[in-house]
Amino acid sequence: MNVAITSAGGGAVAVDLPEDLRDLLASLAKQLAELIDDPDAADDPGMARLFPPAAVDDPMEALGFEQLMGDAIRAGKRESASIVRATAHQKRLTPDETLAWMRCLNDIRLLIGTRLDVREDTDFEAMVDDPLLEQAAIVYVSLSELVEMLSRAADPS
Repeated sequence: MNVAITSAGGGAVAVDLPEDLRDLLASLAKQLAELIDDPDAADDPGMARLFPPAAVDDPMEALGFEQLMGDAIRAGKRESASIVRATAHQKRLTPDETLAWMRCLNDIRLLIGTRLDVREDTDFEAMVDDPLLEQAAIVYVSLSELVEMLSRAADPS
């Protein structure tokens, strides 16, 4: 699979990805937005990873932060997902679009990582050998690599 993400100058990024990967990223971004909007997903461990409490030791402070900032944080994640969907087939991303891609792909990566119970010592080779985990593990690793490539291309210094 030919994947290249390079600096296009001025913080812009050139994105050379296969069409099927672009389609997958757009689909995953759509699924992320749907999950954020799903009231039944509130207890999902992946959602807890995306929206951790602001204060672990103080439930009232955490609740206050959620009431104050929760909608804005969700809106930001929805907006990033929308940008990925809208720009999934573009060959060049602006600095703002690149940042949205990094945020969205990292959020998706965190959700998948939570479901796979990824830790520092996770053996991805073993996961790839497990037919039940193989696809999710490959997507997780691929998203990690894409986020890193976007970050390096956006700031090549």
